[in-house]
Amino acid sequence: MTHGSLFSGIGGFELGARMAGIETVWSCEIERFQRNVLKKNFPNTKQYEDIRKLHNPEYVDIISGGFPCQDISIAGKGCGITGERSGLWCEMFRIIREIRPKYIIIENSPMLLVRGFERVLCDLYKIGYNAEWQCLQAKNFGFCHKRERLFCVAYSNSLRWNEKKNETSIFSKKISETSGWELGRAISREIRNKNNSEVLRNDDGLPDVVDRIKSCGNAVIPQIAYYIFECIKEFDKQLK
Repeated sequence: MTHGSLFSGIGGFELGARMAGIETVWSCEIERFQRNVLKKNFPNTKQYEDIRKLHNPEYVDIISGGFPCQDISIAGKGCGITGERSGLWCEMFRIIREIRPKYIIIENSPMLLVRGFERVLCDLYKIGYNAEWQCLQAKNFGFCHKRERLFCVAYSNSLRWNEKKNETSIFSKKISETSGWELGRAISREIRNKNNSEVLRNDDGLPDVVDRIKSCGNAVIPQIAYYIFECIKEFDKQLK
């Protein structure tokens, strides 16, 4: 399988895909600092900058994207999916419509369920996709914090099912079956054993430190992304 990443950040979905043995063909990220991180870690992945100017990129089997949540999150103004930033869903949807991948992964705040998720589902339905979704927390994967996020996986109606397969959920794979849980627990244990100043960093006057903290805070947890990709692989295998 191949993967294309929208709103890539520092590459949480890219890392998850790599862990699952899936190649990321292209990524799209508007922030320069994040693009530099992506270039360092994924030198062979084609980079795009502005999703609004991206048209008809190369076909991939899976498109992932955590479109901006500022207008959706409980910490925001509550404008919902029609807000200036979260409204970029329409650009993600446009690219999905152009490429028609087999699978789509959408990540966002759980508040999307009441601030625009029906728009996402209706848009996908109009172009022939079914969808399943689940709220996953970092602590489910062994990390020492909650960080709950909504993950939606859509798949094309062109994937034909028999009656038995129709009962199968794309999230049927157990979290414990992936290595992400043990790795998350190990990372959390290491963080707890560190001095606070080492983890949080002190202001040293360098703006890239702020960029780094912001980027890490916005990133998709790679172990959760890995779990999602493994679920898709298992789901896809049953089609054959």
